[in-house]
Amino acid sequence: GFAPYAAEGYGVGRVLLQHNKIYVLHTEGGEKQAEVTGRLRHEAAGPHELPAVGDWVATRERGTDGTLMIHAVLPRSSKFSRKMPWSWTDEQVVAANVDTVFLVSGLDGDYNPRRIERYLIMAWESGARPVVVLNKADLDPEGAAERVAEVEGVAPGVSVVLLSAKRDEQLSQLEPFVG
Repeated sequence: GFAPYAAEGYGVGRVLLQHNKIYVLHTEGGEKQAEVTGRLRHEAAGPHELPAVGDWVATRERGTDGTLMIHAVLPRSSKFSRKMPWSWTDEQVVAANVDTVFLVSGLDGDYNPRRIERYLIMAWESGARPVVVLNKADLDPEGAAERVAEVEGVAPGVSVVLLSAKRDEQLSQLEPFVG
């Protein structure tokens, strides 16, 4: 945890956004820009050990410009990752410390139950709880219930939410899954 870092005077932040080598953190003092220290970058075994969106990090202020330096990534409770493009072994952490993953699929030409099944596997492997959201229910009201049953068949025990975001229909069904 964070206790050893707190004892040494580090601050804590959560990564909200990553853009190249610049991070935006949520801290007690609001949103702040941050960079990874050269030491952390050098000692990382690969990109998967560098901060990702959702990570909690130990920080210190650099000089007087308000920029924070990220000294450590705190242990993750979950991670949503994939193989790095063009690599057989490198892992890219897309998000960390995520409790719920929403897998959204439109009930239009993009609907593909096999793809949903693949994403469900990734979500389960991450340690997060998946929720399948079938959107655009207004396009095929008669076939929507059939699609829900089809997804429930490939995702036993997973919550499946049917809604139409365009019409703001059934959006309240997502409330139990967000804090």
